[in-house]
Amino acid sequence: MKKLLVINDLYQLKSVSDPFRIELLSLLSEHPKTGQMLADELGIPRAKIHYHLNELLKNDIIHVVKTVEKNSIIQKFYQPVAEKVVPNINLLKYTQEEKKKDKMSYHLKVKEKQLPQFRKDLRKFVKEHSTKKESDKVLDYKIQILPYEEQ
Repeated sequence: MKKLLVINDLYQLKSVSDPFRIELLSLLSEHPKTGQMLADELGIPRAKIHYHLNELLKNDIIHVVKTVEKNSIIQKFYQPVAEKVVPNINLLKYTQEEKKKDKMSYHLKVKEKQLPQFRKDLRKFVKEHSTKKESDKVLDYKIQILPYEEQ
């Protein structure tokens, strides 16, 4: 299983935006399960489970990790393709202006072996520059390091 799946199209985003599918992904992340196992665990019809599994499968969010034949029935065991799913930062861009710079995103190239030290330095920087004063107007930001994928 990959560490991270970066969603690059709106169909994939739509397939993971359903709260029930997020719940299915959570259950499948524990260990691979069949549609019947999920239906039994959740107490809902298998057809409903299979509909949602097929949507996730079609959009490459989950995959079949093994098949087992039991009483002439082929059971498919599903698992997410990655531990974490995030949308590509450019996916929801709604302006066509390429010259306009995104002031909240930065493209950074770091060698994989340098990444742990970079993360450590970044944590230190964030800690040093974070404010706890409530008297000033304070905005909260979240910093994530994601692999950059050109399209």
